[in-house]
Amino acid sequence: MMRTEPNLEKRHCEVLSAVVRRYIVSGVPVGSKTITLETSEVLSSATIRSVMAQLEAEGFLVQPHTSAGRIPTNKAYRYYVDRLMRMVRLTPAIQQFIEESLHGEDLPCEELMAKASRVLAQVSKNVGLVLGPALEEKLLEHIKFIKLPDRRILVVIISKPNLIENNVLRLDEDISQEELDRSAAYLNAEFRGWSMRTIRLEIFNKIEEAKVLFDRLLQGVAKLLMEGALGHDELGPLFVEGTSRILEQPEFEDARKIRELLLAFEEKAKLIKILGSCLQSSESGVQIVIGEENPANEMQHCALVVAPLLYRSRVVGALGVVGPTRMEYDRAVTTVDYVAHLCNRLLSIN
Repeated sequence: MMRTEPNLEKRHCEVLSAVVRRYIVSGVPVGSKTITLETSEVLSSATIRSVMAQLEAEGFLVQPHTSAGRIPTNKAYRYYVDRLMRMVRLTPAIQQFIEESLHGEDLPCEELMAKASRVLAQVSKNVGLVLGPALEEKLLEHIKFIKLPDRRILVVIISKPNLIENNVLRLDEDISQEELDRSAAYLNAEFRGWSMRTIRLEIFNKIEEAKVLFDRLLQGVAKLLMEGALGHDELGPLFVEGTSRILEQPEFEDARKIRELLLAFEEKAKLIKILGSCLQSSESGVQIVIGEENPANEMQHCALVVAPLLYRSRVVGALGVVGPTRMEYDRAVTTVDYVAHLCNRLLSIN
């Protein structure tokens, strides 16, 4: 994210940080008397009111009612997470819970991702999201074609990280089992460890170079690829856990907001697009998207904390949490980072 806000004075930073922390915990507007107990510097209520008024004038705080305290704006949350937030460590008990929840000998990739979404929801007390790799981004380990009646072909793909997938194709013309075996042997010998997307591009490049002179084997392989033997789907599997948690927050007592949010969770393609846009950023590691920074209108009352899912240093998906903008960012960031590192290690040793 762009850091365009000028640095605030130390006193303003301390008051802003105290307001954000207190509001995250209580969910009610924060008054100056409360802040006198939160700051390390001894300040009068009058001084704190003056600082809070200046922060309000600069767009960091708003006062919902004349006699009430103030609440942070999204601008305040952004400044807080970028410059003021202190990272917390997960307790040994929580670390153990996460590791035991995700432990499993040769755990299938999709089972690991489903478990990770549940763990993220439980530990962060928000909605846990995990976006798995689309087939085109997976790495080929082994492929087999099996001839079925009615010109149908069963495609069995073993890919990394640790997935077995079946797909049935229907072709316009007949291909013998011998030709299918030769095609599979060629793909296994030449392209093991390549992504499905790259394999398809390489095959079509070979055909383009050879024009009409390519042999029957390459022609058969090309035909299978054009029919989707290695997948055309840009969207990977999405696992969502803990939706009810976010609906319990006071921010979502409004029926319209609830309806919009539930629709956004149901439209998996939209969630996948949001997670994907986070990963297209030049930044690495955990990213935080707050309020109107979110591309989906239905989720502009929310914050996302997202990290890449890696297979041997290659981005294959994403995981994270969604919650109200009034979320415990330090806890969410630490949780997402810890689960991401553990999942990346488990994926890469398979």
